[in-house]
Amino acid sequence: MISYFFKYYIYNSSTNRFRSSFVLPLITIVIGCFVMKISFAIMDGFSNEITQRVHFFDKEQSIKINKKIFLKNNPNDLDSLIHFLIKEDYFFNAYEDRFMFVDNNINKASVRVYGIINFDDFNPNSYLLDQYNNFNNSMSACYLGYNQSSNLNIESGEIINLYSILDFKNLNSFPSSQLKVKNVIKTHIPRYDNSLFIKFDSILFSKNIFLNINLKKEIDKIHLDFIDARFGDGLNYNKSSILFADLFYAINFEKLFYGFFGLFIILISSIMIMGFNISSIIRNISSIGLLESIGFQKKHIAFTYLIYSLFISLFGFLISILMFKFLLFMDYNYNLMEYIFDPNIYFNFNLSLNNDVLINIFLLDIVLVFLSTMYPLYKISKLDIIDSIKGRV
Repeated sequence: MISYFFKYYIYNSSTNRFRSSFVLPLITIVIGCFVMKISFAIMDGFSNEITQRVHFFDKEQSIKINKKIFLKNNPNDLDSLIHFLIKEDYFFNAYEDRFMFVDNNINKASVRVYGIINFDDFNPNSYLLDQYNNFNNSMSACYLGYNQSSNLNIESGEIINLYSILDFKNLNSFPSSQLKVKNVIKTHIPRYDNSLFIKFDSILFSKNIFLNINLKKEIDKIHLDFIDARFGDGLNYNKSSILFADLFYAINFEKLFYGFFGLFIILISSIMIMGFNISSIIRNISSIGLLESIGFQKKHIAFTYLIYSLFISLFGFLISILMFKFLLFMDYNYNLMEYIFDPNIYFNFNLSLNNDVLINIFLLDIVLVFLSTMYPLYKISKLDIIDSIKGRV
C-alpha cells in the first residue's frame, strides 16, 4: 500500500523523477510557512528588545503624581507613599523629567533631563557605550544620551554645564549645575539617546509638576484600595505604559502583513493540490471505477487523496522548521542578522518565535490544505461506478 501510494502520488518511475504535482505544492508550502516563521521571529525579536529597553527606563506599571495637587492635599505624604511602595516591594525607581539647557563651553543644546531620585541604583550597564571607564566620584555624575554626546562632541569623563530656567522674569539668574559625564547611554531609542540622566536636584526641578514612580509589578487590589484611600488625590496609576504605542502598533501591523503574505503563498499551494486532485480523478476515472468494482469503497479511495494532501502540508511544514532552525544556527554562530540589520543603525536583537505562533502556522497550513481537498473528495463521492469504468465523469 505504501509502495503504491509513493509511486502513484509522489514518484514517477517512468521518468525517474518526483512528480511536479508533488514538488510544486510542497515548495510553495515550505516557502509560505518559512516566510511566516521568519517574519514573526524578526518582528517579535525586534519588539521584545524595544520593550526591554523601554521598560528599563519607563516600567509598564507606574504611578504618575501631580505634585501640585498631591502636596496640597497630602503635604507630608509623598515620602510615606514611596516608603509604602518600597515596603511592599513595588518600588523600582522614581524620576522627574523636564527640558533644560546644557553646554560644554563650546556647544549648546536643549535636552530632556531625567532627575533620578535613587541615582546610585540607576545602573544602565546594558546600554553603556563605554563598558570600562575610571570615574572620580568627587564631582556629581551624569549619564549622557548618545545623540547628545555626538551633537555636543562630549565623551565620557568630560565636564558639562546644566541650566534650568525656572521662569522668564529674570534670565540672568537661574539654577545651574556642573556635572561630569560618567558614561554615554546608547539605546537606539531617541527618547533616551537625546536625554541626560542626573541625580535628582530639588533646585533644578523646583518648578516641575509631575513625579513618575516606576513599579516592579502590578499593584494588587487590596494595596491599590489602600493607596486610593490614603493618597488618592493627584495620583494616577497606569497599569500599562502608553509610551511608543504607535511604534508597537506599526510592528504588529507589519507582522500581520508578512503573515498574510505567507498565507497567500500557502493558499496558492492549496489551490495547486486541489487542481492536481481533480485532474488525477478525471485522468484515473476508469481505474477508480475498477477499484470500486473489485470491492474498494469510495471513502477508502477518497481517503488516499486526503492522506496525500495532508502529507504534503505536514512534510512542507517540517522542512520549513528545519530551514528556520538552520537560520537560527547561522545567526547564533555567525551573527547572520547583523548583515541584514546593521547594529550601528538598529541594534542587536535575537530572533524569537513562541510556540503559540508555531502552532497557529501549523494549524493554518493543515486547515487550508484540508479545505482544498474537500471538493475532490465530493467529486469522488458522486462518481457512478458504471460511468467511471466507461471513462465518463
